[in-house]
Amino acid sequence: MYPSQTLARDRHLDRLNQARQSRSARQAAELRRLDRARLRAERRLLRAWQRADALRMTIDATG
Repeated sequence: MYPSQTLARDRHLDRLNQARQSRSARQAAELRRLDRARLRAERRLLRAWQRADALRMTIDATG
């Protein structure tokens, strides 16, 4: 194989590796974003349950 072909092949492989790494980084960032959104939703749901329980207790105490 000629040196220019070897250099071109190496450059191509380097670009492929860089593309894979950047795709992995984007996917990891997206997973972190989705996980934060899930945690926020879980906290909102917990607060809603707590408010509903408090309202039920108030209604039961007055009724």
